[in-house]
Amino acid sequence: MAHKLQLRVVTPERPVYEGEVDAVVVPAHDGELGILPRHARLLAALGVGELRATDAGGVRRYFVAGGFVQVRDNRVMVLCDRAARLEDLDVPAAEAQAAAARAEHSPDAAWLQRCAAATRRVAAHTTAPPRARQTNTH
Repeated sequence: MAHKLQLRVVTPERPVYEGEVDAVVVPAHDGELGILPRHARLLAALGVGELRATDAGGVRRYFVAGGFVQVRDNRVMVLCDRAARLEDLDVPAAEAQAAAARAEHSPDAAWLQRCAAATRRVAAHTTAPPRARQTNTH
């Protein structure tokens, strides 16, 4: 019997994804974290970037920012401040939100600026040709 992970991605506003997957890669605060079935229990702070969930249908990609990831008994719970499917990313809106926060001297300005920059990076990575998306192979 093949083992699967139960993945839930939730923001304060709504559940973003819930389903069975083969593997998950999340942007932890200090780098990417790969999670496979039977992973040890884990609680980690999320960073800002791309979450990838792999299943038989391919790879689902989400932009996530802030929050935590918990792994326990083949269940992965991602509780994040923000999440959106990559297809739904609105880079100009993210940049406008960051600019407005800076203009208002909001305490969230730096965080929103990091989100806007990560949104640009993730969107650029998604639209790059497949060869350009390859990672280090050694």
